[in-house]
Amino acid sequence: MAASTDSKRRLVATLIVLLLVLQAITWGWRSYRRAQSVPQQQDAAILQKKIAASHAYDNALLRANALLDQQDTTAARRLLDSLGQQPTENLFQIELQKLRTARRRLNSL
Repeated sequence: MAASTDSKRRLVATLIVLLLVLQAITWGWRSYRRAQSVPQQQDAAILQKKIAASHAYDNALLRANALLDQQDTTAARRLLDSLGQQPTENLFQIELQKLRTARRRLNSL
C-alpha cells in the first residue's frame, strides 16, 4: 500500500510541475507577443501623426492656391512663408512638391 501511495504522490507532483511549466510557457509567450505588438502600435501612431500633419499641410496649400486664384498674393505669400517655416520631416514628398509648385506659381504672378 505504501508503494501505491508514493506512486500517486509522485504522479500528483509530476502533474503539478507540468501545470506550472505550462503556465510559465504561456506567460512567456504572452510577454513575447506583447513586446512584439508595442513597436507595431508605435509605428501606427507615427503614421497617423504623419497623415494628420500631411492633411493639415495639404489644407493650407489648398488655401494658398485659392488665394492665388483670387490674385491675393500678399496673403498667399504670408501663408506659404509660414508653411515653409514648419518642420517637414513628418510630411510626405507630395506636400513638399506642392509647396514648391505653389511658390513657383506665386513668383510667376
